Amino acid sequence: MGKSGDTLVSIHEEARRERLLDMERRVRRYRLACFGILALALAVGGGDSLGYGWIPLLALALLGFSVADRFMRTSSRPALWIAGAWAALPALLAAAVFVTGGATSPALAWLALPAVTLGFRFEPRGMIVGTVYVTVLFLFAAIVPDPQLAWEQRQLLIAIAALIISTVILSGALVESDRAHRRRSTLDPLTGLFNRNALEQRLSELDGQPCDPFEGQSHAFVLCDLDHFKRVNDQFGHAAGDAVLQDVAYTMRAALRAGDSIYRVGGEEILVMLPGAGHEDALEIAERLRLAVRERRPVGVPVSISVGVAVAEPGVVDTDELLARADAALYAAKAKGRDVVYFDDYEPELAPA
Repeated sequence: MGKSGDTLVSIHEEARRERLLDMERRVRRYRLACFGILALALAVGGGDSLGYGWIPLLALALLGFSVADRFMRTSSRPALWIAGAWAALPALLAAAVFVTGGATSPALAWLALPAVTLGFRFEPRGMIVGTVYVTVLFLFAAIVPDPQLAWEQRQLLIAIAALIISTVILSGALVESDRAHRRRSTLDPLTGLFNRNALEQRLSELDGQPCDPFEGQSHAFVLCDLDHFKRVNDQFGHAAGDAVLQDVAYTMRAALRAGDSIYRVGGEEILVMLPGAGHEDALEIAERLRLAVRERRPVGVPVSISVGVAVAEPGVVDTDELLARADAALYAAKAKGRDVVYFDDYEPELAPA
């Protein structure tokens, strides 16, 4: 795959991650409302067949989502946490169906609930796998307790299976619209990096999160600015300047780790967020970015970047304070002659290569 293809893959992976985190944040309160409705329905109408056995089932499902909510925010692969929590819900619902009559269980139709959120959380391949998973659990829980009864209730079972599959298909149309809108509103059209809209969303999610380096909950901001970029535009023209920005964006993105995110803040200024990075990791990555851009010579034009780095203090993340420190470090890097990495709390002993 060529350079532009690699860039699109990387950016789209980050876009999926940001969208997934945003959707989980938005769906959280609605999920609690749904669990409350299920609990009310079970308390009112499910006592004869299930007794109080539904309490631990719902509690386990809530616990799974709570654990996923905690760890997905700082994970480079939040989809794994979300997939695990999501997969537990239809399994628990299937268990409820199994022990409350199988083909005649009042909980049969509830298995459509996790199917509704498939499209919000996963890509098309994940939607297909999830649909098969829910359908298999549904058929197992409905048929295995009493196959003869299931045969007698086959019309009902077929109707509910069709409901589950149709729910996924219809929700897919809404999801496609959402994805198209997000692509237009969160990606910078020139570089393909995330734009300020995406940055503001991510900052609001990160603000107030716990920061404990000993628990792997550290955060670093790396703020970069192309040195003397106005000269590039003046000497080579704006078309060359745009090409330089595109090439620099690709070069920087290729030098990052999986899970890092990169934003075009404005003009020639680029912000990189490094989840889980302490001082040493942030310094290493920042220096890697600086050297990668300097050695690249995009479209034959010699360019360099100045880099300011700030790492969140233990406690809770204050994104305004962290951005201000990264910005101050960037100005210090420029004051020291540019083409250098500078930390806000200490000066690294690094000389330009």
